[in-house]
Order: sequence, then structure tokens, then C-alpha cells
Amino acid sequence: MPAQTPPTAFFDYDGTLIEGDSILYWQRYYYARRPLMRVFQIANCVGLVLLASRIINSHMLKRVFLWPLVFEKPEALDALARGFVRGDLSFRFHGPVLARLWAHHRLGHGSVVISASGTFYLKYLAEFFPPDTVLLGTQMDLNNLAGGILRFPRYRDGNLRGANKIRRLRALGYAAAGSGGFAYSDHHHDIPLLEFVSHPNCIRPTAKLEKYAEERSWPIWEGGHWPRSRAKWKLKLEALCLLLFAAAPKFLAATPEPSLPADAAIEEQVRQLSAGIPG
Repeated sequence: MPAQTPPTAFFDYDGTLIEGDSILYWQRYYYARRPLMRVFQIANCVGLVLLASRIINSHMLKRVFLWPLVFEKPEALDALARGFVRGDLSFRFHGPVLARLWAHHRLGHGSVVISASGTFYLKYLAEFFPPDTVLLGTQMDLNNLAGGILRFPRYRDGNLRGANKIRRLRALGYAAAGSGGFAYSDHHHDIPLLEFVSHPNCIRPTAKLEKYAEERSWPIWEGGHWPRSRAKWKLKLEALCLLLFAAAPKFLAATPEPSLPADAAIEEQVRQLSAGIPG
């Protein structure tokens, strides 16, 4: 008999492997190092008004937020992105979820981190994940010379969110990986990803995802299972401040987390997976 293909675990990034939205942390990091580029925050504010008026959608708003990057030299942007990951994002992991990713690796499972985050910084997270982890993110054309003097950024193959994640996975040969596979996400935008696999897991889900999961008896991990690293109101208020000002008071910040999970934490997740306990 042919050898059975090991299962694959698919992890969302923003809100699942870390708390919050990494593009907001990027905004703060970037403008702190490029203060003269804060003029683009005027465009951000206009974009937020247009979003609230339903004139544009969140996909367009992301393009607005990333607009100043088209004026960066590629090597300068790479240096900024690398510094951002090593000096900021690497201390934001949610320990139990990161340990679960490493547990899948120890059991010989495949691991895929699939995110709407931009690949220009997502790629530098590879050093904090198991060596065979596949990183998939939103690809942006940040050298849009065809856009004239404004050079507004464009997506390559769309924003990697919702059903577009499944289209990308199928295109990359993961069409059969859902059978027997695992998925972890916090957001209702990832319902297609959670439905794609045999073992969906909802991590501190949004209200819409929680309701959807309860109707289907999907595992929901919140509170004592995989607790938040700070009060939810702090997370929400920090996100609002970052969204509006690309800055936030320090008292709202999360306590830095280890970049690698403790061996005991990984073994506990291995035990739970081996026993068939979702989380």
C-alpha cells in the first residue's frame, strides 16, 4: 500500500498566531522611522472616511495604507521589513498557538501560514517557524511605474483573504490537503479556510465566526484554553489609535512574548493532538 500523506495544518496569522493586525504595527514602525512620510496619513484618513461611507472596500484601504512604500528603494524596504519582524512582530506571538504549529511539525505534519499580510515582511518570519513551514501572503506590486507619478500599489493575484486563500491553495497543489487537515483562525473571513479542512479550530473568534462555529460544533478556544495576553479593551483601543494616528500609548501594549515556544508547551500540544483533542 502507498504511504499515507501526512496531514497539513493551515494557520492564519493576524489575530491567530499574533494578537491584532500586523499592518497597523507596521504603520507605527514605518512612520516612526520615516517621519516625513507621515503626509501619507492624510490619504489614510481620507481612505477611512471613504470606507465608512462604503465608497471603497477594505482591499482598497490596504493599498492606500501601503502607498508610501512605492517610493522606497527595494533594499531599503527590505531592511525596514526585516527590522520590523525581528524587533516587533517576533515578540507578538500568541504562545499556545505558536506551540501548536511546532507540535504539528513534531508529528510530521505539513505547516502552512496563510495570511492577508504583505509578503514584503511576512517572508522574514520564516526564521521563527519550523524549517518546512510554507509562508503565503498578499503579494503587492510596489514598483508600479505604470501608475504614473502617483505609482499607486497594486495586488498580484488579489488580496489573500477569504475565498481567495482557497483559490491560492488549490493553485499551489493543496486541493487534496483539506481532507484530514487542520485549520486555525480567529476571523469570519476565514470561514472558507475552516470549511476546507476536516479539523477546523476557532481561536478567540469574532462574534460572527463564533456563532457560525457553534452552529457546526466546531471547537472554539477562548479564555482558559488559549487566553489573551492582555485585556481585550486594550487590544481594541490600541488598534483604534494605530488606525487613526499610527501611534498608541505604551500602557496599551502587550507584554513581549518569546519568539520560540518552550519545549514543554510544544509537548503538551503534541499530547493533545495525539489524543485527538483539538486544543
